[in-house]
Amino acid sequence: MFRITPWVSGALWALGLGLVSPVHAADTKQELKQLDTLQGYNQLPDEKSVKKDMTKLPNQPIETLIVWSEAKPTSGAAPLQVAFTADPPPGVSDAVYTWQFGDGAAAATGQSVSHTFAKPGVYKVLLKVSNASGALGEDELRVKVTK
Repeated sequence: MFRITPWVSGALWALGLGLVSPVHAADTKQELKQLDTLQGYNQLPDEKSVKKDMTKLPNQPIETLIVWSEAKPTSGAAPLQVAFTADPPPGVSDAVYTWQFGDGAAAATGQSVSHTFAKPGVYKVLLKVSNASGALGEDELRVKVTK
């Protein structure tokens, strides 16, 4: 006999009532290519250049904080206004939050910020968190803006 656990039956009920949004459509080939470009995957044309590219990197600080952030909504039609929030890192009272939106707009600061994406595209949003003692953490989010 097949038995459904209570949380599974509750999830099926929520889907049936439309309380849970359906899975978004897969990214198109063009959007995946754009995302690869944003993430730098197209900068490594073959394995022979990886070592050379890795040794030419500037000295960058090592991440010491675990940073979590979220965006609402993560996709929609342009112009798309998105609210970004970051969870405060545990044990860090003087955290400074800097958001880069990937669309050429000026960076914003604050634990919670809002940004409007004017043009369609796939944007990589980068959050950097630091403090006076030099602790550093980063998180990336992806926002998909359609026509």
